[in-house]
Amino acid sequence: MKKLILLLVGVLVTLGLASAQSSKATDQGIKVEKIVVATSVNNLEPVGENKEFDASVGTVSCWTKVTAKTVPATIKHVWYFGDKKVFEYPLDVKFPSTHTWSSKSVKSGSWRVDVTDEAGTVLSSINFTVK
Repeated sequence: MKKLILLLVGVLVTLGLASAQSSKATDQGIKVEKIVVATSVNNLEPVGENKEFDASVGTVSCWTKVTAKTVPATIKHVWYFGDKKVFEYPLDVKFPSTHTWSSKSVKSGSWRVDVTDEAGTVLSSINFTVK
């Protein structure tokens, strides 16, 4: 009986912690206002914005405008080639409204970048193709 009670207490504590973590991400009020892929970023702005790139581009940048009710916060750019996750990059959100980006070497094929919060909840996604 003691083991069952301890097990139930452990489950309740675990559920409480999971709920607290997910409510923390929700409480931060992180929102993706805009997401684009581009050939580069210059002066905090995307350059060469497109959804289709020639393979000679070499590198593509994912640029994101984010707002957050509570800072600091962290988001992630999770890069996929086809359905395979190939790169994950954490990005700090230090201001209530900010622009941030990550870049990745790319090859021909279908790509996707998911923007997630710390808990892994997808906030926004963008698809693009390299030919």
